[in-house]
Amino acid sequence: MGFMHSLYYFFGPYTDARERAVDLFFKSIQERKHQARSRIRLLKLVQRDIAVINLWTEYRYKGYRYLHKSQRKQLYANLDRITQDFDAYYSARKKPFASIQARIIAVAPRTNVGHDEIVVLQAIMDYFAPRRGTYEYRESSSFGRLLQDPATFKLVGDCNQIVTLYIYMFSRYYDVSCLQLRVLPEHVALHYNGVDVEATTSTFANYDKTKGQKIVPVEEIVSINLLDTTDAYLRTHEVSATDFLQASRFAVALSYNQSIARRNLKVAYSRLVVLMMKQHHHTQALRYAIASRDTELIGAVGNNAAVHEMKRHNYKSALRFAKFAPDRDVLVLQIWRSMGMRYYKAQNYQNAAQAFKRSKDVALIASCYKALFFDEQAKLARQPSTRSIKKYSVPIKRMHRYAKKSGNKQLLKHANKLRREL
Repeated sequence: MGFMHSLYYFFGPYTDARERAVDLFFKSIQERKHQARSRIRLLKLVQRDIAVINLWTEYRYKGYRYLHKSQRKQLYANLDRITQDFDAYYSARKKPFASIQARIIAVAPRTNVGHDEIVVLQAIMDYFAPRRGTYEYRESSSFGRLLQDPATFKLVGDCNQIVTLYIYMFSRYYDVSCLQLRVLPEHVALHYNGVDVEATTSTFANYDKTKGQKIVPVEEIVSINLLDTTDAYLRTHEVSATDFLQASRFAVALSYNQSIARRNLKVAYSRLVVLMMKQHHHTQALRYAIASRDTELIGAVGNNAAVHEMKRHNYKSALRFAKFAPDRDVLVLQIWRSMGMRYYKAQNYQNAAQAFKRSKDVALIASCYKALFFDEQAKLARQPSTRSIKKYSVPIKRMHRYAKKSGNKQLLKHANKLRREL
């Protein structure tokens, strides 16, 4: 049994049974069914190993392909080194409860913290304090970048990631259900019995009066991380819209607060679309916008992408994107007109005329046929004789056709005169 077990994980997609359990959990989620039951199961998984949840979902549902199997194994090994280093630190430098309580009361007088839990929490704060040099706050970081060997590298992460690591460290000692999250605009902190823990600076805080703040259960960190699109990895790598949509659905299904989750989902899609548009990955941006079902976002992508492609003379692409623009009809006419002008300047009057017909520019169509008339006229001798004019029958017939299409009476009169001489 042990051999078969090892063989399964050697050849399978998972590093071990923990990842498999996480994957099976997410595969079992149904968007609008058994949400309360799913959140209970999620809390148990968070207690068991929030780190595995974060790494696996970054790899599987956020498209972070650098987190391949061997890399994840290395990161789990680094996490073990972090916990061992912390355990040694905690044993040697544990602070007395009274001193911790005094600092908390100074910030949040109405707190009621537990003795053992706050001592561990303070030790975690001290261990990751930026002044100590183990951890450094940096925006747009993924969880995989945070899990380094503390003996060799500095741990670098943003607020989501360091809060996740705090939760993991705490879960090794006590039940994480006593923790909560303080969610603020563009930020998240840990919350414990009336006091906020600002993990990025390792300080106690009080965000009670901060506009837009909300306290949510600790397992909400999973939904927050799933919808986090600030990672620098996304600036250089395309992530599957299908995978991200799946992650987004999970985030909403698991969220304790649907309004927050849906707002975060909208923000996440907007960020991804803006990022892809800045990189001129218009097709990818459109996929995200369509997946978001946000009509304004879809329209913005359609319009901006069409204009960009039109300026680059990629008219086929421009027309494809214009279908999604709010002022589709107006934009399509502009694209055909731009195409016509490009053909006209290149003296490709036939194609220019066809484009101007699509843009409904009557005067420009006439100009094209005038130009075609004079092109044919240039093929004639300066003063063809009655005998030689017959060999110019083809250009003369074309001149007549173009003069007629141009609507120019003088050109038509001249062409008719030549035809009579044939």
